[in-house]
Amino acid sequence: MREEWLTPLSKVIFPFTGRDGEFNAALIAFQIIEEMGGELVGFHVLSEEGSAAGFKEELLKVARKFKVSFRIICYDERNIISGLLNELKRGYDLCICSLGIKGVKGLGSVVRKLINKIPIKLLLVYTPESYGVLPYTLNRILVTHTMMDEDVAAYMVAMVLSKSWLSIKGEIIAVYPIRVPSSVPIDLTYVAEEIERKEDSFLKDIGSEIKEMGSPILPVTLYARDKAEALAVYSKEVNADMVIIGVNRRRYLSRLASLMPLSYPRFINELLRRASCPVLLAVP
Repeated sequence: MREEWLTPLSKVIFPFTGRDGEFNAALIAFQIIEEMGGELVGFHVLSEEGSAAGFKEELLKVARKFKVSFRIICYDERNIISGLLNELKRGYDLCICSLGIKGVKGLGSVVRKLINKIPIKLLLVYTPESYGVLPYTLNRILVTHTMMDEDVAAYMVAMVLSKSWLSIKGEIIAVYPIRVPSSVPIDLTYVAEEIERKEDSFLKDIGSEIKEMGSPILPVTLYARDKAEALAVYSKEVNADMVIIGVNRRRYLSRLASLMPLSYPRFINELLRRASCPVLLAVP
């Protein structure tokens, strides 16, 4: 998976309608193309709200700023997913989608549909309604450590973005949220044997990532009853510009798991609901 995410890109597709919240996904797409090479294709889904001429002009300005290959194609059929899947047959390496900012009602179903339907590498960008636009220089990127293979994708995306987007004094923080059962007092968490083993494993993983990436990573462990809440609160406390998390398709799409209160899908959906900064889901 590490080699796959580091392979130079040929074509990247960015579906958009011109609505609020999509510009951050565009910025991420341009940053990745600038660093990895290839062509960015804007897949403009026409809507009743107009031609999005102003939004397209902004995209063209950013493309000129980054000096990258960029073009826009238009699609005006009702079945957006079908049209996107047909376009993907032309050969794309990566799809970068915005989840918009029109509230979080039904957000989980949108994420589920995109992860289920799009067969190539996928980056989903969610921007909270109160956030606005990402700055052109980032100071702090949080990578959520989940102890799964998909963590590699999150670290690779962070590495690519940090090369062109992170300020000289910026930092990447690997955050490992550990759920503490109610039987263990929060202030005594560090002495719990099982939790101590998890933290040791986390620190070993971070050592391997630092060696692979060649970039410093600050490890942080969060002990909490609610992992999503703890991560959202911490990202706000440290003024994070972005939170990145690798997503396992099979586990996220599991309908049985989605019904469980402490499940993997619930954790991701709850993080999106509580986040105060953009969240990027990296889906291999």
